[in-house]
Amino acid sequence: MLQRAKHPKKPFTLFQRPGGSIWSVRFSAGGKQVRKSLETDNYDEAHHRAYQIWSEANYRVKNGFTAIVRPFEQVAEEFIKLVIAESERDDRSEYHPRDWPPVIRRYLVGFFGDKPIDTIREPDIERYIEWRRTYWTTGPGKDIQHIHYERGGKILRRSVKHVVPSISRQRGELTIVRALFKQALKWGYCGKLDIADIKVRKRIDNSRPSFTPEEFETLIGTSLQRIYPDHAGQGKLIRGKDGRVWRQFRQNLHVISDRLKLHAHIEIAAGSGMRPTELKNLNWGHVVGFRSARQGKLEDQDVRLQVQGKGKHGAVVPQLSVIPWLHALWDAFEREVGRQPNDDDPVFADHHGERIQSFKKGFSELLKICGLQADFRGVARTTYSLRHYYISEMIARGVDVYDVARNTRTSIAMIDKHYGQVSTERRKDQLRPDHKEW
Repeated sequence: MLQRAKHPKKPFTLFQRPGGSIWSVRFSAGGKQVRKSLETDNYDEAHHRAYQIWSEANYRVKNGFTAIVRPFEQVAEEFIKLVIAESERDDRSEYHPRDWPPVIRRYLVGFFGDKPIDTIREPDIERYIEWRRTYWTTGPGKDIQHIHYERGGKILRRSVKHVVPSISRQRGELTIVRALFKQALKWGYCGKLDIADIKVRKRIDNSRPSFTPEEFETLIGTSLQRIYPDHAGQGKLIRGKDGRVWRQFRQNLHVISDRLKLHAHIEIAAGSGMRPTELKNLNWGHVVGFRSARQGKLEDQDVRLQVQGKGKHGAVVPQLSVIPWLHALWDAFEREVGRQPNDDDPVFADHHGERIQSFKKGFSELLKICGLQADFRGVARTTYSLRHYYISEMIARGVDVYDVARNTRTSIAMIDKHYGQVSTERRKDQLRPDHKEW
């Protein structure tokens, strides 16, 4: 039996568990029962500590707080464990356990620390948002040059960009803040908080950097020229003893192969709208129908691409123009690796058959040669711009925006916000209905 020591005039009970000598206290506050170890076997000391705990709990309840103090850092770690557990049972996106804990520990815990979570109010969130904006510029991170992180059992590092986070990133991180405080409310650790969205002080152009059809034609033409150069007037001039004159050309086969794969990446990205990560993760087993149709007539061939990346999965119906470049990649794999690709081999593979992680460097070099590094607003283009080109082209050609959204695994709202700014010149016929009658 529990050993109790009741005090008629005291609103709490001291007790010891069977076989134990440590005193604990039990009392009711705010409609909930509080039990807490006093961490002492001395009765007088236990009575003194119990009175302090009871007084603090009642003061907190009277002032609108919870009876028990829950430090923010403690609640944050409890929330991280929940996120991991929910992801393991497929109740939460698989990228949350990877992306959310670093944000929570670096920024949220870095700002709120051990502050009792039930004392955090809307003004504190506003101060946190401003603190987070300047974290890497004038705040705690201004002197940090590299971030170390674990990925696949390896400790890696990346360079820090000392810039203000984009509006989309701020809003994404605010989703984590809302989720944490919403869960804390369910646990009874705090009251409800009204966390407003990030306010944009000025209207910004959200359209993504894409290409006009003319610019894309320049990009494709230049890329092909680098693979299959026009040798007129190039090469080393050789004069034979017999009076003959010719030019000698030497081409690095590895360079030509790299340029071929870059061009195939451009064609497939622009013909499918796939994200760079989705293209990187693409295996030959994900190119549904290609292996069986490979020996058939080109006009009869058709494929579907099973994609995965950015926490999203789905099937893509690409343009038929991508099929010849799938053949080119298949042939390059056979030529360089010495065998046919298996289903688990990457579509974009180096000459060892290993997955190519990025085309960023080669694409940037090609953009520079074409003079297409930025769009008319000065916004820098990346390999992501090929996805934007695909979506803009589909809209310009009159494809239903719902079908475009489904095929690119995004929402109609995102297309309208970021991709829907198709040039009015491209839509001039639709903007002049029956113009002869005007």
